[in-house]
Amino acid sequence: MTSLPSRSWNNTWITPTPEQQAVLESTAQAIVIQALAGTGKTTTLCMKASHLQASLGSERRLLVLAYSQAGVVAIRDRMMKLHGSVPAGLDILTIEQLCEKLLGAQGDPLEKLEDPVRRRFLILQAQLALREVLARSPDDHAAELMEHDVDIDAFLAFEALAKKKRLDLQFEASDMDLHAFCEAEDLPYGLYRLFRHYERMRVGIDHEPRFYAEGDCTFEVCRQIELLDWDQPFEALNGRYGAVLFDELHDLDEGALAVLRKLVQSGNGVFIGAGDFNQHIHEGSFSVFGGAMARIRQCLPEQTELLELNVTRRFGSEICAALNPLFDVSFSPRSENADSFQRLAYDSDEHCVDQLLALHQQIVNGWRDLQGEAAQHSALYVVLRNPQDSLLLEWALGHEGIHYGCQGLSPFYQRREVALTLALMWALLGDDTEKHLTLGIVHAAVDGVLHYGRPVTGPDGVDLDRLAQGQFDETRWTELPGASESRKLAAMLLGSATRMRQYIVHGTVDGQAAPRGGAFAEVMALPSGVLDDAGAFCEHPAVRRLFDDAFINDRERQSCRASLDRLTALARGIPVREFLGRLTLVATRSIDMHDRKENVTLRILSVEACKGREFTFVAVPFVERGRFPNAVAHEDAYRERNMLYVAMTRARSALWLLESAAKPVTPGPV
Repeated sequence: MTSLPSRSWNNTWITPTPEQQAVLESTAQAIVIQALAGTGKTTTLCMKASHLQASLGSERRLLVLAYSQAGVVAIRDRMMKLHGSVPAGLDILTIEQLCEKLLGAQGDPLEKLEDPVRRRFLILQAQLALREVLARSPDDHAAELMEHDVDIDAFLAFEALAKKKRLDLQFEASDMDLHAFCEAEDLPYGLYRLFRHYERMRVGIDHEPRFYAEGDCTFEVCRQIELLDWDQPFEALNGRYGAVLFDELHDLDEGALAVLRKLVQSGNGVFIGAGDFNQHIHEGSFSVFGGAMARIRQCLPEQTELLELNVTRRFGSEICAALNPLFDVSFSPRSENADSFQRLAYDSDEHCVDQLLALHQQIVNGWRDLQGEAAQHSALYVVLRNPQDSLLLEWALGHEGIHYGCQGLSPFYQRREVALTLALMWALLGDDTEKHLTLGIVHAAVDGVLHYGRPVTGPDGVDLDRLAQGQFDETRWTELPGASESRKLAAMLLGSATRMRQYIVHGTVDGQAAPRGGAFAEVMALPSGVLDDAGAFCEHPAVRRLFDDAFINDRERQSCRASLDRLTALARGIPVREFLGRLTLVATRSIDMHDRKENVTLRILSVEACKGREFTFVAVPFVERGRFPNAVAHEDAYRERNMLYVAMTRARSALWLLESAAKPVTPGPV
């Protein structure tokens, strides 16, 4: 490699730290950068890419990969800051996008399936086809597939997990039957069997994929790679790039790792990967705590150089001092960074919310110690581990008239389990004279009726002979109702408790339809006395039974119970009519503030939504053992630890940790 210029980018104010300079000056053929939050790993990769491009010349293309689309956006953003534009000669892609390009270059038609309604239709077709198989060869372990329509959300989550973890390879190597394998790996047998049947229909007996949905391109390239010897180059990648750089190395899954291994083995020049393994939070990926670094090193030359980035540009000494002992890391601050860290103890959820409101007021008034007048234009970002923890906070914010926003989660009254419960109250109230719910709430309630009351059905009118032959019936896609249809239904139900009751009891607004019975009908048969106390209604056995009996997985069932517990606490002692009125006022006030484009002064985020971002002021509430971090099996404890790490490393200027006095997490390490 020829000598490099001292600076190969246009921006003059970006000055590398000594740690970053070590990466830029390294001549190793493979480098793995272990970076902490805010240390500039993405910027470092982009600077290194600029150096390599200057060295290799314009005739060689460089591949810059990120695990997520958000990572791709971040890389493009850094390149814009360095150069003013994204330089030519760079392919900036996710692994899935790279694999899509590889498949497209093979010359076969590449139909992408992006319509969620169409996808749902095909999954239900696969279930219908599998039911025909099970009718001929009964399987007691898959009985639920005969009794209910599959939970589409659960299926899609399992499908993504199965492809990321390459479960079929593990199953084939296990020498067990499918049920025994699922028992050993704690996997849902019914979903796994449906996934395998769906895949057989998707690719056909001749293995000619009918379409590719998200994740399928990587899945197909991995299948082709599996046909090669461990150290055999992959022809489609052979010598394709002059260098490969990979951001978000900590999020690698088995499929992405297989592609990465072949990129390195197929003569693509220098490899540089960067990641913060403390930020591994995605299910299906693997972490340094689970031996990921060793797995990655197996794919790289023996002389791979390990470098570290510990100097954070994001925050200063106070936050560093709080994080290092808690997570057993080694943050070093830049001396010019001014910051603040404060740990606040709470005795109850109400106390925690009161403290959050006080912090919000402090910021609105101006955090002059650190930010001067700029603080008056900043919002407080509140990071939550569990969505149900937002109910009490949102209720308080709404009653205080504070304009807040949600990212990574919906407002609590638009979550289907809450919206459905509110709709049940309204339908029992039978008030057609007053608009008690908003359109958004009714729309979410319609989704709840469909989700929690799934009957045994099948796609009407499909060609059963085609399904029996292992083929999808694609002729009726154009006739399928889209999301707009459910919105139309919600608009028709809005303002009519009578029609809502009809829909809940019968599953349709058709007055001639027979009642469906079951838990929905049981709730609608409750006496009027249950309307005296909205909180008591939320914990009524009939209401709880609706969710307990629903065909949903245990994780979702626990989440529903937690949401109802929080809703019960909010509504305790308030008559249903009054509670619905107060809640609708909160929702409509929020809509009005949004329409008037008022400044949002507080934002509630999930941990997943704040990953890769930074904010001036951050509060992490409801931190207590068993809650945040959640109580999980020992092998998953590191992910909960990482969730807290991600949440606490988002702040630039001020970080508040609101921690249970009874069940503290600190001092660490977590």
